[in-house]
Amino acid sequence: MEPHRTLLYAALVFVAGASYGFIVPAIKAATSTGITVAGLLPSNYLAAFLLSAAVVLMRRPHLPTKRGFLQLALLGVLTSCTSACYYRAVALLPSAVALTLLFQYVWVGVVIDCFVRKQRPSLWTTVAIVVVLCGTLLAAGLFEGSITTLDPLGIACGLGSALFYALFLFFAGRIQVDSPAPIRTMMVGLGGFVVLSAMNPGYFTTSFLNPFTWPWAVLLAFLGILVPVALIGAAGPQLSVSTVNIMASSELPVGVLAAWAFVGDAPTPLALAGVALVLAGIVIKGAMSNRS
Repeated sequence: MEPHRTLLYAALVFVAGASYGFIVPAIKAATSTGITVAGLLPSNYLAAFLLSAAVVLMRRPHLPTKRGFLQLALLGVLTSCTSACYYRAVALLPSAVALTLLFQYVWVGVVIDCFVRKQRPSLWTTVAIVVVLCGTLLAAGLFEGSITTLDPLGIACGLGSALFYALFLFFAGRIQVDSPAPIRTMMVGLGGFVVLSAMNPGYFTTSFLNPFTWPWAVLLAFLGILVPVALIGAAGPQLSVSTVNIMASSELPVGVLAAWAFVGDAPTPLALAGVALVLAGIVIKGAMSNRS
């Protein structure tokens, strides 16, 4: 592949990760109005499904097989499980620790890729991962407080979110890659909605009927499903899994800066140093991918 095309695809995954970075500030803003996370999550997946279905009906693209539909719905299951585990971890742990655990997907994804391909990661991939993880620990503020009283269930949920997110990134570049983006996002939205509404049986008599839920649900549908799924689906097949994992880690610095800008959660100097390290890791991996 030509170097400039590799760089373009890496940039698309960077934008997808950055889109995820705005989710937590958006959810904090939504919950400050009295909307619950448990009610918001199914709504944003349902909004993504309905918006994508409308595009599919207007454009009438070529439809995948029944098996293809089920495979795409699996991506929705993975993303919804990521959301459910992560926000449960946030409820049980300091948000900084929960974010640190989520970002273990960087090395989890590389382990999955190495296991499937039966290859060791390259030297530059290893260097970039170490830099990103060091930056993640700093940016999340893990060294600024005690970790001796952390809830074991919260830790398990945080690590679960990392595993599900790594699996999503792995399969997103392999499952039905030729399917049009509206169909991919439609089925991701449907799969996620089924799982999350099943986890919250009272959803249909509470949040579903609350009109104030839906503007936030639409916003989160764009930030967390429509934009990133489309971009990762387009760029993921053109890049290695390790490159996708590194570039998608743009979520962390963007999330820190977005929380600062929109909800006044100012980062400490140590956190800013961590953000700089994460960006350095992204640059290292992107530069090496461009040369390869």
